[in-house]
Amino acid sequence: MILAFDIGNTHIVPVFFDEYGNIIESFRIPTNLIMTEDTLFGILKSLTEYKNINLNEVHKVIISSVVPHMNEIFAYLSQKYFNATPVFVTLNKIKDEIILMPDTERGLGADRIIDILQAKVLFPDKELIIIDFGTATTFDVIKDSVYLGGCILPGIELSIEALFKNTAKLPKVYFQEPSTIFGKNTINQINAGIYYSNIGGIKEILSQYKKGLQTPFVIATGGQGKNISEVIEDIDVYLPDLSMNGLYTFAKKFS
Repeated sequence: MILAFDIGNTHIVPVFFDEYGNIIESFRIPTNLIMTEDTLFGILKSLTEYKNINLNEVHKVIISSVVPHMNEIFAYLSQKYFNATPVFVTLNKIKDEIILMPDTERGLGADRIIDILQAKVLFPDKELIIIDFGTATTFDVIKDSVYLGGCILPGIELSIEALFKNTAKLPKVYFQEPSTIFGKNTINQINAGIYYSNIGGIKEILSQYKKGLQTPFVIATGGQGKNISEVIEDIDVYLPDLSMNGLYTFAKKFS
């Protein structure tokens, strides 16, 4: 059994795979918890016992992390409880799979690496635009294994949370399509602003990318990806498990 950790800014997602790449189970743990390797194992043990997963069957640990200060904890966890040296997702390990342009910074996050890797497996002959709706909303563009670039904007939930936390009277809203753009109260107005600014922004970014591509295939993934892919026609497919399956692909190819 392979255990992979997708360590994001908001959640840590442990994913258990069988030898054929099927997802046995996944969980979500808040990233902001203060943990040692022992407390983390205690959480894992509690979650897996409920699902009848035997942790003794884990023989390989893969880690995708965008939270560097937590990496050491997971390395300790892997060595102490699974007797395994964890393999971290990095560009160096897949340098032949994602080719960077000469002037491109080599700081592509592990979360984006596994998205790209899995998208290439699924659609090897297509020009790809990958939109990941996470804490940040990221765009990545790939053609013939060459990373052409991307962009980053505040994630939808992050935008909502920032507006709520940094104002004295504005309420927190949920991301949903408003009944009208003519908001009659504060909640309606915030909802309309958040919704249409994100929809409009994503459409404009895609429009700009398409000027430099022939027939791009647009993939959405992440939290709000499903809702947005239903209203933006330029998004070709929503793949909720793109990152998790990318972790397995990385495990089989590069570890």
